[in-house]
Amino acid sequence: MKHTIRTIPLLGFLSACLILLCVTFSEAKNFPPQARHSLIQAQSDLKEKNAQGAEKILSKYIQTTKETVPAEVFIMLGAARHDSGNRDGALTAFLDGYKLYPENKSLCRNCAVLLYEQKKYVQAARMFERTYELSKPKNPQMLYHAGAAYYEGQKYKQSSRILSRLLAETKHPKKDWIKLSIHSFLQSGQQSKALNYLRKLLIKYPQAPEYWKMLAKVEMDRKKYVATAAALEMCYSFSAPTEQESRQLAQLYKYIHTPLKAADILNKIYGKDKKKKQIQELVSLYTRAGKTHEALKLVNQALKRNTEKESSLQLLMTKGKLLYQLREFNAARRAFSLCLKQNPKAAEARLYRGLCFWELKEWELSKNDFQKLTHMKKYKSRAERALAALDDLQEARTEATKG
Repeated sequence: MKHTIRTIPLLGFLSACLILLCVTFSEAKNFPPQARHSLIQAQSDLKEKNAQGAEKILSKYIQTTKETVPAEVFIMLGAARHDSGNRDGALTAFLDGYKLYPENKSLCRNCAVLLYEQKKYVQAARMFERTYELSKPKNPQMLYHAGAAYYEGQKYKQSSRILSRLLAETKHPKKDWIKLSIHSFLQSGQQSKALNYLRKLLIKYPQAPEYWKMLAKVEMDRKKYVATAAALEMCYSFSAPTEQESRQLAQLYKYIHTPLKAADILNKIYGKDKKKKQIQELVSLYTRAGKTHEALKLVNQALKRNTEKESSLQLLMTKGKLLYQLREFNAARRAFSLCLKQNPKAAEARLYRGLCFWELKEWELSKNDFQKLTHMKKYKSRAERALAALDDLQEARTEATKG
């Protein structure tokens, strides 16, 4: 099972992370003469929004100079190309500079950003990791970017390695870092690691709904569905679920044979004006949970609001069956009689009414209903068996009277 997360929202952030060089006159004194002159000219063009002019100046300088080209020239050249929309050229400039100055953090970082933009995720990840090593003080955001790039490149073990280091070296990791770490653990087959880390977090932050939700995902992946439901209940006790989340939890409760929980959730979602299918669903769930009175209450409420004859007939039939299950045979008989009043051909209602009369020992009325079913294929055999039993009872009563 692939654990998908939203596209990691780094591009906009990373573009802002590009080191776009600005050279002051005091800094320029430290450069070779030609480099100093070219940098100041190029910077002036960049200020005037003339990125192509700046690129020409710096490119010509690199091609013609006998000086050792400073790292700052490559940084500014990459920035000029980037500003003019030449992303490939910008990356080439940064990479050329990085080959000459592998200890230059700015070049390394810019290479990482543009490699990521070009979806060269594994190369970008290595560059972000290297940027972290070069940073003083350390910038944990670079480790996060490295882990995210490995994840995007589907190198989940490497992502897990980097993000484990990030969590270990950071006192207060950001929630996005934790979320991505958990996904990388799961995707690399480290369920226990994900589970143990989340449990430690929840001991420290027991009222953090996002961590409970992450725990639920881990438990779902482990096919521990009862634990999944428990984690989601904790999550939603601190943060109200969306309707979709509530429906998903109800489906989970159905799957783990907890119908009462499912019914209570769906009852709230469906509200007062429930549709026919929704009522039948809830009735089924409450009945399975042994809450027949709750099911009957729902049907009675629906009957009061219902004006459609067809729906009313179905609701009356359901009501009669529920009353029959509760052994309230007289009330059930009345419900089935109302069904038959609306539709005299309602054979199932007649069958149940005959059974109610049987339980109430109203033998003739019971016999009358069963006789009317003998011509119907679906109910014929059952009706005939009932009639035979009634004949036997009648015979027994006659013999007893004679005796």
